[in-house]
Amino acid sequence: MPGIEELQEIARNAVIVSTADPFHHGIGYGDTPEDSLPPDERGMARAHERISEGIAILARGDYWGYNQHCVSAKSDHRDAGQVCRYLRGPINGRILDLVYTDAGELYHSPPPTWVAGALIEWTP
Repeated sequence: MPGIEELQEIARNAVIVSTADPFHHGIGYGDTPEDSLPPDERGMARAHERISEGIAILARGDYWGYNQHCVSAKSDHRDAGQVCRYLRGPINGRILDLVYTDAGELYHSPPPTWVAGALIEWTP
């Protein structure tokens, strides 16, 4: 990756923060109506499960697996997650908080169409 050496130097003594929505779900994101869950208890449990799967894959350093997970979970953390893992080496993550945002209006889609945002802590 062009510039990775410079990024490694900058990150050596820095806190790394990235933003992403690790789970996009529902009709507006291409899920079939029968597979689309509202952001209720079941839907948020599914989001937690999928995000936790991604955390475990990235913690193992399985970059290809993480890439594939991001495609299926419709996560936009694919690139940032892999770069953070590369810069920090072995890491473990855990979800500290999980919220959702309705995105139906954004895509002019019927419900459910929503995005899960997670506060994830990564530690060595």
